[in-house]
Amino acid sequence: MDGSAGTPGELEQFVEKTKAGRPGEGNYRAYVGPPGQYDFMGATQFRLATTLGLREDHSYLDIGCGSLRAGKLVLQYLLPGRYFGIEPNDWLIDEAVASEIGADLFRIKQPRFSQSAEFEVASFGQKFDFIMAQSIFSHTGLEMFRDSIAKIPAVMHDQSQFLFTAVTEHDTGRMPRASGAEGWVYPGCVRFRVREVMRICRESGLFAQALPWFHPRQTWFRAVTKRRFRLSEEQLAQVSGTVMFDPRFK
Repeated sequence: MDGSAGTPGELEQFVEKTKAGRPGEGNYRAYVGPPGQYDFMGATQFRLATTLGLREDHSYLDIGCGSLRAGKLVLQYLLPGRYFGIEPNDWLIDEAVASEIGADLFRIKQPRFSQSAEFEVASFGQKFDFIMAQSIFSHTGLEMFRDSIAKIPAVMHDQSQFLFTAVTEHDTGRMPRASGAEGWVYPGCVRFRVREVMRICRESGLFAQALPWFHPRQTWFRAVTKRRFRLSEEQLAQVSGTVMFDPRFK
């Protein structure tokens, strides 16, 4: 599709094509997760960020931005030059521009991208208000996770928020422990313990909390550089991400 509306038949074919396949396959939607949940997974990230204070003039780093599943929403929301993405598979971004965003929005919003495969978050030479890593650490062995987390504080200021997910003991499904895996694990997943995640964050100078925000397969975490900026129990109770009227997410 070239950004035009297309005929009803063309639109139907597009929907069927992008929802086909299994997670991890070559389809730009399937490559980043269940293609039938592409819309939801992007929207829930956007909702979480705005719930926690993301505003149009903030800077936003999307680690493993993929085919801009969440990026297409965040990009439209932010002022030009505020969205940054790290994605080693540049074909995913090309597909997102061609099929999800369009060249005009891309030109207007002026996003910046890095193809780093080593989580080089400092490559943009600045600090960020929000940093997002959704379903990235579900694919990293323990040492890669530890090394990646250690790089995050360098691009945070006192008010920055780092939001990320990991598969933990509270999530469904049987997966190998991250401690027994090395490097990048894809399309398979690994599991951490919540205490393990929080301990590794603390070793890197971050204060992490598990969030009650809904995720169909993983646990959300929020990390900050100062203990006093952790969420209170009252604030945590308001961060639910409840999904209504959709039987897929009971």
